[in-house]
Amino acid sequence: MKKNMTKNLTNNLALKIVSLFFAVLIWGIVVGVSNPIEPKTYDVPVTITHANYIQTGKKTYLIDDQYRTIRVKIRDNRQKLGTIKDSDIVVEADLTQIVDMDTDPVFVPLTVSCPGVEDKNITLSRTTIPIKIEDIEQETYNIEADTGDTIPGDDYEVGKVALDPENISISGPKSIISKIDRVKALLDVSGMTADGDRSTELVIYDKNGEELTDDTMSYLRYDIGSTKVKASVDLWKRKENVKMNIHLEGGPASGYQLGEIITSPSEITMVGTDNALSDLAANDNTIDIPVPRDVIDLKNKKSDVRGTLDLTTVFDKDSSIRPSSRTSAIVIKATILPNGSKEFDLDVEAIQKNGLDPSLSLTYDQPTISIRVKASDKKLDAFNPAQMIQASIDLTGKVDGDYPVPVTVKLPEGYEMVDDVQTTVHLKKAEKAAAASAAD
Repeated sequence: MKKNMTKNLTNNLALKIVSLFFAVLIWGIVVGVSNPIEPKTYDVPVTITHANYIQTGKKTYLIDDQYRTIRVKIRDNRQKLGTIKDSDIVVEADLTQIVDMDTDPVFVPLTVSCPGVEDKNITLSRTTIPIKIEDIEQETYNIEADTGDTIPGDDYEVGKVALDPENISISGPKSIISKIDRVKALLDVSGMTADGDRSTELVIYDKNGEELTDDTMSYLRYDIGSTKVKASVDLWKRKENVKMNIHLEGGPASGYQLGEIITSPSEITMVGTDNALSDLAANDNTIDIPVPRDVIDLKNKKSDVRGTLDLTTVFDKDSSIRPSSRTSAIVIKATILPNGSKEFDLDVEAIQKNGLDPSLSLTYDQPTISIRVKASDKKLDAFNPAQMIQASIDLTGKVDGDYPVPVTVKLPEGYEMVDDVQTTVHLKKAEKAAAASAAD
């Protein structure tokens, strides 16, 4: 039987060897097609080792953002590559291996490893990275509270914010420290209706107003140990319809007097502590507003003066009351009149319209016009504009359009006009006016 087995094994031996060869060949082809050897690239962050080799004394290192991540290529079979993640690969820059400390920048060699992959099958997009060696600098910055676009509950605004700490010392590479402009504590006060405490992270801005990236922030160190700060938020209530007592500097030219002071808006909204709002109520809800000369200066003026006042500049930051954020500025008009004269408002509906085409409708820019009248004090006190002013405009030949037109004014004996009056009228065809009214 042993002889028969030997005979069977040796029969057609050449054919069997050829068959085995082709079987192995076909298996290799199948494996090569279904699980081929191929390259794959990964983006891997560089890990710095032995940083204390540089960070001694008053020196530190700085890596440009473009070199913080390295592209790694691994060549292996498809199945193996499918199991490898970026986090499996380690790329290290050992600062003790710096090639030459006398260059600027210095160059650090990179090493790479990946479990289960032979070193010969791993290549790097570059074998060294440049780093800059810089002096360490330290600066102290005030921390600004910033609530951004967040808004407390109805009838409230943020009054004051107490930060703990109020300032922070930051140290790091000189090139970064020199770029820092502001440090802010960003607070979310959405819906707050009572005083409260908040914890928040600091945000650092450069001189271009851009927020420092996380990579840049990683080079910085803080005397408080982190970028977390605490904030105590005090809410103030709003008080609407507050009247203003405007105080102007200087006096008009000889022979002239200050007439009416007109503001837009005529009333403002204030916010303050409970005590401050109680004092405001006791003062008939009237607030004093001093106006600096660089906004309006009455000195030697013979005509009206206008100016825009930024209300945020009027009240000290430590004040317990201030204008609401809803009213950031007011426009002030100071009327300057000759002595013995006074300004009166006349309703535009009292103006007689002469020569108006019946097919046209007329509207004015504003509900009243100002007329300045000169007379004795006694006569001015008795003057009634609605009854004593006869005003008219001539619209002869005017068609559809907008026109500045002079106003003819007749006054009783003993009164005279200080200056001419003009108004703007808007004329429309009746059907156009009706369509515009329907659209409104």
